[in-house]
Amino acid sequence: MSRERISVRSPITGEGEVMNAWEKFLSGDAVPQDAVRRMVEDSWLRCLGHGVNPVRSAAPLAFDENGLQSLKLRHNYLIEAAHPVMAQAREFLSESGTIMILTDPTGVILLVEGDPNAKYNSQDIQLVPGAQWTEAISGTNAIGTALASGQPVQICAAEHFCEGIKRWTCSASVIRDPYDGQILGAIDISGLSGSHNTHCLALAVAGAGRIEARLAKMEMEKRSRLLDITLAQGKRWGDSGLVIFDHRGKLVRADETAGLFFGSKGLELGSCKDLGIGGLTGDSAPSPLPDWLKTDWLVPIIDQEERLGTVLAIPLSRRWSASTAVSSPQPDDRTNAPFARIIGTSPPLSKVKNKASQLAKLRVPVLLLGPTGVGKEVFARSLHDASPIASGPFVPVNCGSMTRDLLASELFGYVEGAFTGARRGGMPGKFEAADGGTLFLDEVGEMPLELQAHFLRVLDDGEVYRLGENKPRKVRVRIVAATNRDLRAEVSAGKFRIDLLYRLAVTTLNLPSLAEHKEDIPLLARHFIDQTAAAYGVPAKYPTNDVLAALLDYSWPGNVRELRNVIGGMLLLAEGDVLTIDDLPPEITTPVIPNTAEILPSAEPPKLTANLVADNDRKAIITAISAEHGNFTRAAARLGIAKSTLYEKMTRYRIERNSVRYGTGPS
Repeated sequence: MSRERISVRSPITGEGEVMNAWEKFLSGDAVPQDAVRRMVEDSWLRCLGHGVNPVRSAAPLAFDENGLQSLKLRHNYLIEAAHPVMAQAREFLSESGTIMILTDPTGVILLVEGDPNAKYNSQDIQLVPGAQWTEAISGTNAIGTALASGQPVQICAAEHFCEGIKRWTCSASVIRDPYDGQILGAIDISGLSGSHNTHCLALAVAGAGRIEARLAKMEMEKRSRLLDITLAQGKRWGDSGLVIFDHRGKLVRADETAGLFFGSKGLELGSCKDLGIGGLTGDSAPSPLPDWLKTDWLVPIIDQEERLGTVLAIPLSRRWSASTAVSSPQPDDRTNAPFARIIGTSPPLSKVKNKASQLAKLRVPVLLLGPTGVGKEVFARSLHDASPIASGPFVPVNCGSMTRDLLASELFGYVEGAFTGARRGGMPGKFEAADGGTLFLDEVGEMPLELQAHFLRVLDDGEVYRLGENKPRKVRVRIVAATNRDLRAEVSAGKFRIDLLYRLAVTTLNLPSLAEHKEDIPLLARHFIDQTAAAYGVPAKYPTNDVLAALLDYSWPGNVRELRNVIGGMLLLAEGDVLTIDDLPPEITTPVIPNTAEILPSAEPPKLTANLVADNDRKAIITAISAEHGNFTRAAARLGIAKSTLYEKMTRYRIERNSVRYGTGPS
């Protein structure tokens, strides 16, 4: 999130001039021109309107010890995010004569760290936990003025409104919610005048930024836990239509039928407010539910005594009724609807979607093949949701993200005492969790060879043995596997069992790379813009034609995932009302001719024909590779392009990797 303009006191204004201006202001006289900053004078006017006593010598204590503890519990999320910043302040400011202060959005101090002497002196003005430092109560001060203006602020000595605080100088910056921009609190650095300097404001701004970054990371982790817990409880929801909200009431995920159901009610799924459900989360006050919604459809998701969010589970019998404006979908529509989440209408993508919709009706294993980032899990979920076992669980496992032992316990489960650290009572594995549904094995080519035999036995016998147990457990699971590896080459290399390959590859789907269906990029871009805007509560902004042209011209080595990340980053960082060329990351906008100044003669340059451009481009690439002794990463950096772009250009110009003579340049 971009920071607001920082307001710093001009060094040309002396303390005597400010005191004189303050006295004139209180007496009703006009403040001398340029004696104080406009921001300070505006704050003084607000204090006068609030009736603040200008001879106040300290802030009031708004909370006693018990009340302060309750307040800290209420703002525990903010305190947790601020913890490393405050801990660092304890050491960094220990002999600086200054302290760092964390407040809530009402200006009540939650934590104080820093120089012990400064902490002791701060008690004179109640710069302590529990005291309230809003402008309306304690007059002009960095905390209160930053909260009132929403900007980073430094208040120097005499600029304070209250007489008893004028010996202090303070700098503060607000802390904003990274999702909706609401002010959550403030970070302040204060000290007696002389110990405080202008760098303290930059430190406060940096500290607030670090806290916001941690808040965003914590929020994403909480959402991941919410999804993991909810989706792992597939049997609990049965065939209900599901809508998942986070603890704020923001939409996290909704299945196809739930989306259609709400569409028939004329409702949006952006947040609880759109549904008229004010009491869906513990963070908002209860409000009346719509007539069609029953309280037992709302299920709180709690983990480790923390409310992660809420699931709205719509019973199948209530999804479509005589009162709905949309008629019940026909069987073929239900089969194809899940594939609508796969965005694109190009011939290559349509062909594979049509084949997938046919395979979905069968319970045979499916192997998804394609490069990283093409959307293999999206296809796997669509296969499940369009299948006869759609009411069963969908359980994903990434075989490449775990060690051999961890993957074994994840897949097969274990009994109590199976190994050191095993959970009391044991734990079911993913096979059992997916019973009656689909087990999606991503990066199946990474599965250790010794586990493949055990895995094959489960596929053949339909029985799973937990680690440390001799009793088989019956499971009925459909397998959808995915890989970006050439499994036949892995078989030849002795890294993959050929019998497991034949068992998994009963049917295969070759998913096209984004470069093979670039005509879908405009649709995908719009989809990711709308998706990001809904997820982060920001306005949707759409690309100009030249941006779309640049997106269509790029090679997309990271495929749809890379496009999603690029679009998401552009939307969140764009300052204008539309997405422009300036919002694109550098690798997308790389010019066609890198470093032409080095390869063209210094005399009058020749006319740049297409052939000459290609020839110069080819020479520049060979020169860079030669100069970097065959290091393609450094060569790409030398040319100012991405390494993937370098490889693409080498293929285009038929530059063989071993044909470049290192250290000599092009011939």
